[in-house]
Amino acid sequence: DRLAARPGNKVYGVPSVKANWYADVKRAGSIGRTVFWPAPNVDSGLVSLVRRAEPVRTTASRAEVFAVVDAAFAQRRKTLRAALAGWAGSAPAAEQALVAAGISPQARGEALTVEEFAAIAENKPEPSA
Repeated sequence: DRLAARPGNKVYGVPSVKANWYADVKRAGSIGRTVFWPAPNVDSGLVSLVRRAEPVRTTASRAEVFAVVDAAFAQRRKTLRAALAGWAGSAPAAEQALVAAGISPQARGEALTVEEFAAIAENKPEPSA
């Protein structure tokens, strides 16, 4: 469920975004606990991963995009302006990157697509000297 979650879903998070960088991810089915021995206390699911090219044409590297994703979800309850302050160097710098990417500084990470995370990474402000 976490891998196949879409933006806005309660379980959407780092695994969801990073899996979507590499593939189209869908839940393919369920496996009951009775097929395992010993039976676990959870049901299992099948996930379909269809590999594809990187999701967007971006000047940001995968590592740069994943750094934004990690920062956005490290403090899940905070707005992106606050959550990305460490990544950008300050809250105003994070807001500048978000506005340049066309994303509301009041948004939260669980609302963004992998393409939007890439847009933020492209707009990371240069460190001030």
